[in-house]
Amino acid sequence: MSVPKTIYMIAIGGTGMGSLAGLLKAQGYEVSGSDTALYPPMSDQLAALKIPIKEGFKAGNIGTPDLVIVGNAVSKTNEEVQEVLKRKLPMM
Repeated sequence: MSVPKTIYMIAIGGTGMGSLAGLLKAQGYEVSGSDTALYPPMSDQLAALKIPIKEGFKAGNIGTPDLVIVGNAVSKTNEEVQEVLKRKLPMM
């Protein structure tokens, strides 16, 4: 796998995933993601970093990222995870 430029994060709103999103953005990666309804402080932090967030988990949210990072609380039955597996996108 080549070095990713665009990263999509499933369940980006948790403290661990949101913090990782901020670190990746600071390193120059194009980061976006999805989650259920977000609340402060993470919603404020991600908004301040201008990281685009889609609310809800839908296959059409993903786009064409170089890498997908899946939160540890996300099940294999999640619609976005199923899409990632179907398209054989690099994921971790």
